[in-house]
Amino acid sequence: MFSILILLMAGHVFADFFLQLTRLAAYKRKKIMALAAHALSWALVISLALILTGFFSIWKLFFLFATHFTIDFLKIRLFASSLSKLHPVNITDQLLHIATILVALFYK
Repeated sequence: MFSILILLMAGHVFADFFLQLTRLAAYKRKKIMALAAHALSWALVISLALILTGFFSIWKLFFLFATHFTIDFLKIRLFASSLSKLHPVNITDQLLHIATILVALFYK
């Protein structure tokens, strides 16, 4: 189970930080379709990890997309874009994303 968690966390870091270039991070604050593209790419990466580990169900792809989109949308709309990476809002954002991954992993 530990190796599955490591794979999912690696997928999260890859999709939420490395796949999202600085340009997309700025663009998703202005255009809802850019935010949707980011949330979908993140959900697809996590879903791929769930497929590889045998924990995938189609509802999880929709759940991951919807929750990631909602969390990021609320963060963008409610807080300034100039928050530092270690700001409590950003830490909460990441903890919520990890919680959604755990829900997807542990619920059938």
